[in-house]
Amino acid sequence: MAIFEKSSATSGKWAKATELQDVKSARIVSEARKVESQFQDEKTGAYKMQTVAKVQFEGIEEALNVSLNRATVDGLIEAFGKDSASWQGHDLRVQTEKVQVAGRNTRALYLIPLGFRMTEDEGGYTIIVPERKPEGEAMSAFNAKRSSAEEDELPL
Repeated sequence: MAIFEKSSATSGKWAKATELQDVKSARIVSEARKVESQFQDEKTGAYKMQTVAKVQFEGIEEALNVSLNRATVDGLIEAFGKDSASWQGHDLRVQTEKVQVAGRNTRALYLIPLGFRMTEDEGGYTIIVPERKPEGEAMSAFNAKRSSAEEDELPL
């Protein structure tokens, strides 16, 4: 007997960073949710999870699905709190950057709260921090959080 589980597929069009290079602002219009991505964990074979929200981009009629990267999620948490319902309706600056992922050049999409900026931490990771917070203080707090989260994932 085959057992099936109900799918929670995300409907609608997906944002492509390569098509948003000229867009300057956006607003999140749905709560974010965790859904399976198309990528699998190399060790376990399980599908990795991604954080997805509907985003209304300036000049685009339909709200698009966006897989929010870690830097964007951390910036939204710092700006508006942990509840993704509170991320909705705020003006966000749209920024795309050329990045290399798994040896392939691609474009990453960042949604940056007003009053925040994108920078790098000491390890070269992209982070989004308040403009008012001294860079060293923000990076130290972020790195402490990243180190504790990654300890379980690092092979010995």
